[in-house]
Amino acid sequence: MNLVLGIPDEAFVLGDDVIQTVAGELAHMPILVLAARICPPGVEATLFAFLMAVLNLSGFCATFLGSILTDLFHVTESDFQNLAVLTLVCNVSGLLPLALLGLVPEASAGEEASDASGARRA
Repeated sequence: MNLVLGIPDEAFVLGDDVIQTVAGELAHMPILVLAARICPPGVEATLFAFLMAVLNLSGFCATFLGSILTDLFHVTESDFQNLAVLTLVCNVSGLLPLALLGLVPEASAGEEASDASGARRA
């Protein structure tokens, strides 16, 4: 389809990679903003490094788990019979962290104290 639109394969692949990278970084912004708001003063850099390590590890685990699921569903380069089920399982598993949203704190103790005194508003 990209050739029909006049986009060379090389530009399409590079553009797709760039778009995915930028979109992925934008997807991490809410996590980083929340972490910056709830972390104690002075440990922001350590928390950022920890979050980046966790995000990188989770990417590795997701790739590994995806390959295991692909093998379990017997999806190969020539057999796509279970591809729809595999796709459904992978997409639904992306919603599982929503069950843990109740564990995320709303504000740090410092923000609550500041809000109570009216000195600082978020």
